[in-house]
Amino acid sequence: MGSFEAFSGQSGIVWSPESRLAVLRFAPGISLGAAEAALLVDSLTGWIGGDDRPFGLLADTKGVRGTDAEYRARTRDFFKLHRDRGFVAVVNMGAVIRVVADMFRLATGIQLRGFPDEAQARAWLRERGIAA
Repeated sequence: MGSFEAFSGQSGIVWSPESRLAVLRFAPGISLGAAEAALLVDSLTGWIGGDDRPFGLLADTKGVRGTDAEYRARTRDFFKLHRDRGFVAVVNMGAVIRVVADMFRLATGIQLRGFPDEAQARAWLRERGIAA
């Protein structure tokens, strides 16, 4: 089985069903809003369905300037539902996104960590059973 991809404007997500890993990337300078939340939540909802196995999200936030309230609310609601089986690794966080990510982690209870590079993020996901 191959990977699945979804794109919207300045963001894209690729899902590997074998590894149960989604990789999310954004165009530099983007501020995350409703369209990006819909892409992430709708894609993951369709891909993981009712499967209770763990899944991972590797998000590269290089150049992301911020998020709006709608993005935070929609993604918060999704990850609260999946806090026991979702693992989120974030790379290239700027100062604003680091604060947003910390608040998001506390609000959802999701297992989320920031990393300086993708290799370390993938290693952390592998430690949690995600074939990253």
